[in-house]
Amino acid sequence: MLDRYYADLQKKWEELHRIYDLKFDKRIRDIDPVDVVKICRFYPIVRQVLGTVALNYPKMAFSVDEAPKELNVEDTLDATAQALMRITSMKSHAHQCVFDALFTGYGVARVDFNPAGDEIIPPYTTNDDMAEDVAQITRMAPGFVHIDPVGSPHRMGDKRYIREKMWIPREMLLKDPEIQHKKDIRATGSDASPQELGRGEINGSTETQESEDARAKRESLLNGDFVLCERWHMRMDGRLVMFAKGVEQPIMDIEHPFKKQSFPQVLDAQGTPVYEVDEVTGELGDPVLDVDNPSPAPGWLVEQGFPFIFLRFDLHHSSFIPNAHLRYLEDIQDGIVEQITRASDLLKRTSRMASIAESELENNPELGEIYKTGSDGELLKMLDPNAIRVLDQGSVPPDVYNYYNLLRQQEQEIAALSPPQAGEADSATEAAIVASVAQINGNWMEASVSAFYETCMRNMMQIMGDPRYEPANFAINVSPSGSEKVLRVLKAADFLWNFQVETRVGSTQPLYAELERDRTMQFVAYASQRPNFDQKEIDKLAAQANGIEDVDKVMADDSNPEAQRAAQLEHQLVFTGQNIDVLPEQDHQAHIGIHQAYQQDPFYINLRQRAQSGLDPSAGQMVQAVDQKMQAHMQAHAQAEQQEQSQSPTGRPNINTNQDSLISQVRSDAQGISEVAQMDAAR
Repeated sequence: MLDRYYADLQKKWEELHRIYDLKFDKRIRDIDPVDVVKICRFYPIVRQVLGTVALNYPKMAFSVDEAPKELNVEDTLDATAQALMRITSMKSHAHQCVFDALFTGYGVARVDFNPAGDEIIPPYTTNDDMAEDVAQITRMAPGFVHIDPVGSPHRMGDKRYIREKMWIPREMLLKDPEIQHKKDIRATGSDASPQELGRGEINGSTETQESEDARAKRESLLNGDFVLCERWHMRMDGRLVMFAKGVEQPIMDIEHPFKKQSFPQVLDAQGTPVYEVDEVTGELGDPVLDVDNPSPAPGWLVEQGFPFIFLRFDLHHSSFIPNAHLRYLEDIQDGIVEQITRASDLLKRTSRMASIAESELENNPELGEIYKTGSDGELLKMLDPNAIRVLDQGSVPPDVYNYYNLLRQQEQEIAALSPPQAGEADSATEAAIVASVAQINGNWMEASVSAFYETCMRNMMQIMGDPRYEPANFAINVSPSGSEKVLRVLKAADFLWNFQVETRVGSTQPLYAELERDRTMQFVAYASQRPNFDQKEIDKLAAQANGIEDVDKVMADDSNPEAQRAAQLEHQLVFTGQNIDVLPEQDHQAHIGIHQAYQQDPFYINLRQRAQSGLDPSAGQMVQAVDQKMQAHMQAHAQAEQQEQSQSPTGRPNINTNQDSLISQVRSDAQGISEVAQMDAAR
């Protein structure tokens, strides 16, 4: 059933593809095929779509409501998304899916996880350019991804299965330890259908006269040791079943690798939960999970139960596969070709001719040839200047051009993505109508591409949030823009936030960076000198918007590094259960600034994760105690600062007059705290 259904679809898709390749099959009455003017209206439309709504400059924006602001989770996810798009070449896969959707009604990509080492994923030939130990996106040929016809026409979540075809080198297939019935697997021969030998692509494999691309693919597959395989993604059963052509039994039948599973925490001999331990600091980290003994869990790591992301520009009343976008322009394309061809034919049939008096030719036999080939300004020697008369046979009837303009207007209403240029519309009203239609079309198609990027990103992050697919060496720069580069290896826990992701619409524009800069500078102008905004941060934002990479180099240094180090040491004392006091003449602003970020300390983060897991009741009590002490300590700093300001004649501490004494005091504080910490560690 699927083979017949998709064979018919492939024929329809290839009709559009032949037009794009300037292969016109339809005859025009009274016109010789060699005289057809090959005008492809599909070509500029495809280029316009790719140039406007295909997100040539994609950028993802994340929001995490429940994450503490000081953890900078959203910035980490933003940086992760940009890194994933780069290392997976996601943009190139998305652009090809956009192209596919115009001809087939949908583009499709598959999400995978490429493991580290020698392990590779089917079809075992496509991962040489993939990053190891990270999720991947791969564009698939629409003709090789077969969808269950049963179910609603707008969502995949109620489909039973998706069948995926692929050609696999027999040698690589036999090396896979999960493959069964290896002795029965043989190379697939010429019994494969033309569509199968065409690898599911739209390349003329169903034409009566085989295209060069289709012939090359067929010969390559038949000369090589390839096996035609099918993978069935069974959503309802949660299974992944694989067949090879010519083998009756499944060669693989396993639980689907992207089905959710629950992993218990490892317990030591005394039954105490085990946590990772930092080899340098000795701090407890994430819980150690028993990945080898999972238990079934409801749900999937991939949305709607399938590792496929579909890109569609249109909907259909009964099928998930809509009519191709260009299908609605096919007759218009044919009509435009016919009208231009007829105009060309009429102009050729009514070529300019002239009559010459016979007496003049007798007097000057070369006059006719001179008239045909004469140069501009050349003089003709004639007895009677009126002996030559031009025979004007008229011009192309205006109805031909009127019909052509009507077709172009219909084309604009269906496919236009930008307002008409000067002279393209007959009136201002028509131009306004076409412009509004273009905006609607553009927004609709742009939303589909944005949703494709967002679904890809959600699926990839959900997969890497599973302990089985935790990326071991995926490091990204987590420092703010303009700061010194800081690399951090991501863990599965980094992807477990309940996040929302949105593709920035402005990223469709080539001048996106300039637009972002203008918007930032508008905000800077608005926020400057307003008391509710941190003016130093506003200045940093302006510097970054203007391309200053190292903002700190151009900013005035008003920090107190000694006080900052002392405040950081105070954090360690609080984390170990000790009390800390506010000392006279400390740099209270510097201390408060450091103390406000105490929740970003790795020790505190690990402590809170242990408390949230519910497996370590004492961790929750420790978190509460640390929070209370730090809040009280910061309040004491604020009160001390107010008291010192009230004692100063100007209302501000006289920092300039006793700067040396303050620095000496801070250094003494830092030394004292350091000694206390060392004594505590020794105990």
